Amino acid sequence: MKMISDRISLRNRIYFSLTLLVVISFLIIGAVTIWYTHIENERYHNQRLERKEKAITSALNYFLEDKVEDIYALYTRSFHEKIVELADIHGLEVNLYDMEGKWIASSNFDYFDQGILPEILDDQLMQTIFDNRGHYVTDRYVGEEDLLTAFTFVRGANEEPIALVSVPYFTSNEIQKNETYELLYRLGQIYLLLMLGALVIAFFLSNYITKSLQSITQKIRTLSLTEANEEINWETNDEIGELITEYNKKVRELKISAELLAKSEREGAWREMARQVAHEIKNPLTPMKLSVQQLERSWKDGKEDFSIRMKRFNETMTQQIDTLSDIATEFSNFARLNKSNPEKIELIENLKNCVKLFDGESIDIQFSSSDTKAEILIDKTHFSRIFTNLITNAIEAISEGVAGHLKIAVSVKENEITVSLSDNGVGIEQEKLDRIFEPNFTTKSTGTGLGLAMVKGMLDAAEAAITVRSIASKGSTFTLSFPKIT
Repeated sequence: MKMISDRISLRNRIYFSLTLLVVISFLIIGAVTIWYTHIENERYHNQRLERKEKAITSALNYFLEDKVEDIYALYTRSFHEKIVELADIHGLEVNLYDMEGKWIASSNFDYFDQGILPEILDDQLMQTIFDNRGHYVTDRYVGEEDLLTAFTFVRGANEEPIALVSVPYFTSNEIQKNETYELLYRLGQIYLLLMLGALVIAFFLSNYITKSLQSITQKIRTLSLTEANEEINWETNDEIGELITEYNKKVRELKISAELLAKSEREGAWREMARQVAHEIKNPLTPMKLSVQQLERSWKDGKEDFSIRMKRFNETMTQQIDTLSDIATEFSNFARLNKSNPEKIELIENLKNCVKLFDGESIDIQFSSSDTKAEILIDKTHFSRIFTNLITNAIEAISEGVAGHLKIAVSVKENEITVSLSDNGVGIEQEKLDRIFEPNFTTKSTGTGLGLAMVKGMLDAAEAAITVRSIASKGSTFTLSFPKIT
């Protein structure tokens, strides 16, 4: 059920809930109506039977008023005619039993012939009538109809009972059913209108609620730490208004947090850059200082080979100064990564030109391509630096005494161009693969660790990607994927 409810939209849940509410209320009221109609119907029949019974008993008491001393008056023709007359007047059958429960007279003998009424009342029924002071009503079904039978004493002198009147009363359920069906039909019409009204209200209500929530969702979806976030205007002070107030509060807090984070990141980046620059500059300064000290001692000692030492000093200083210059250039290039002027260039031709720069190096470079031309959009300077850096890394990865091989393969697909560079160098350990594109991280004993970080940054600017697979002691494969210009 939870999975189903998760797939149903809030708007549909509002529709479903209101419709279900109307249907349930209709069922409840319908059930209560049927129950109440049944109770009222029983009450009506009981009260009607009671009125008829009292009227019949009163008429019989009046008729026997001057004959109470003569019990045989109950068996006379005139008394039987009186019973028939009362039955016709009240539309009910009238039966008379003596005090022992034996039948005396009746307005309709068919009830006895058909077994509807007994000719002799059983002792238990008679005892129940006496226990209820001469008034008792039985209820039983005869076929599909409900038969109510009222028993009442006919009293003589001194209010002593002399006979028992039995008035059978058949209650018809057809009228009740018709009335109930008619009432339910009217209720159904009313509830149909209510349901239509509820659906219309649900439509506008769901639009009102979901529009607000969709606005909040859209704003939350576009939240960013680097860009300005807009607050939501809501004039109504309701539950959604409280939600939007909290959202706006968090937006303001996020802005402050983003500013503090950006400031912290900038300060951290400058501190890390300063630490790295200082570390890289310090490396060549140490041999430079030692060379100066050695040259000074040679001068003071008057060494005969001073000129040779001077020449060696000059070479050392020049080499270390070049190292410092390379470090400065490397950091300068890294700082200019975001400056990109993309243009349409022919990849295969430009890649071949990069490979030619390494002719004469101690590595065998094999170039292959599935096509003759492939155009991409990238900064031309970035393109040269990317592949120059990757080929240089491949050369430096070759172990001493090992014949180096580098395979460069270009594959032109429908929407993508991939370039793979596979070497047979020392490879990269598996635990270091995830960090090789981080600034300042390097697997070599020399260098700034910015080369692959710059490659990654320049490829990001060109909306290209780079991945690496490597096996330690066997080599590495760098794969670059460029969007193809069609």
